[in-house]
Amino acid sequence: MQINAVNGWREIIARVFTGFDVELGLSPQWLVNPDTGRRLKLDYSFPDISLVVRFVGLEGTARRGRKSDEEVAAEERREQARAEVCRAHSVVLVSIDPDGEPRAALRSLEMGLARASAQLAKSGAPHARKQALMPKLSEARRRAGEFTTRLTTPEKLNLYAEMWRDREAALATPALTRKPVGPARRYRAGMEVEHERFGLGQITAVEPEGGDQKITVDFVEAGVRSFYAGLLGDSKLHVLDAS
Repeated sequence: MQINAVNGWREIIARVFTGFDVELGLSPQWLVNPDTGRRLKLDYSFPDISLVVRFVGLEGTARRGRKSDEEVAAEERREQARAEVCRAHSVVLVSIDPDGEPRAALRSLEMGLARASAQLAKSGAPHARKQALMPKLSEARRRAGEFTTRLTTPEKLNLYAEMWRDREAALATPALTRKPVGPARRYRAGMEVEHERFGLGQITAVEPEGGDQKITVDFVEAGVRSFYAGLLGDSKLHVLDAS
């Protein structure tokens, strides 16, 4: 898998889902492979609309050579388990193969957004919430549809990969030029934290990414979630133990 293809899809997803809350790189407590008892991973979650995105084969980014038949079969079983568990929890799963035919992936994305709209319409969610989310879902479907005329070949993902790098650079620039107004919060692995939505947890990893920091937290109830430090504040992620 070429990293350019992954970055191209990251830019497309960012554009399609503009305005939605997003969680990155998570392993929810409920998403467990019934065959192995291990948690399965997701690349994106949009909790307000119960839709998640998974890059198929992302673990193999650094792989060299062809996968064995056994590895391919194991990967297919994991993907099937992921789909079945998501379906059982009324979560819409969109699987994207970054190395595959782009328009096929876009059709899956459009269908996923359509299913999320239908599911929300039939749900018992408050009327005000439906009124707020349904137009946003419709707009997201329109944006996804527009990409089907642009991404006619896998090579055209390179353009969006460049846009993604520009986006990361733009996020990094304010951090370098902004006048500090107080001591910056320093997150470290091992810190006990409390999130306004997900409750108590512990930071398991802090990694630099695109001029920011990617914070991974294992929550007691919500499982593993990741956030960008630049988008967090004490009101969202409060450090309980700074030792």
